[in-house]
Amino acid sequence: MKGDPTMRLNTESALPAVEDRFFEAPSLRSAWASEWERAHDWYHYTTGYKDAADILMANLEAAGRGAYKLAPPIVFLYRHHLELALKQLARQCGSLLGRDVPPQVDHRVNALWRLCLALLEEESPGSTGAAEVQQTTRLLYEFCRVDLKSETFRYPEDQEGNPWSWGLNEIVADRVQEVVDKISLLLDCISTELSTRE
Repeated sequence: MKGDPTMRLNTESALPAVEDRFFEAPSLRSAWASEWERAHDWYHYTTGYKDAADILMANLEAAGRGAYKLAPPIVFLYRHHLELALKQLARQCGSLLGRDVPPQVDHRVNALWRLCLALLEEESPGSTGAAEVQQTTRLLYEFCRVDLKSETFRYPEDQEGNPWSWGLNEIVADRVQEVVDKISLLLDCISTELSTRE
């Protein structure tokens, strides 16, 4: 950078340099990861997004006046946790039924939940009629009315450049956390129950 050499000296290590790397080359071991390791990767990704959101929530006060701008990333992390949990549940159901469930590329949590319900009903008829399952359906559809394709909390506007109808000041992150905790617990209970049948 041009300018004051003292300024250049002070900022040089803070700017991108030739030795910087985002990632190291993958090792042979990671390229040939076992099925067990891949299954645990799903678990760690799924829980990792929720853990990250929980950590942000626990430290909101430290952000002071800027805390409001953390709401979209927090809600996105919680939403992505739910999406991955549903995709993992669909894979688990397919495995229990003895067939591969094609990888789900859809981001709509309501559609993913419908898939899970269909697979659960096939595996154990009548298992999807519980009140908490019905409430989860209602809540996931509510989430999709605000964020259908996992875009509302990632970008300030839609693909046509229009701002979202949902404003930053309308996001109550602790309410989102509370509801996600409940849905996450339900999904975990279902997954644990399924694992006893494998």
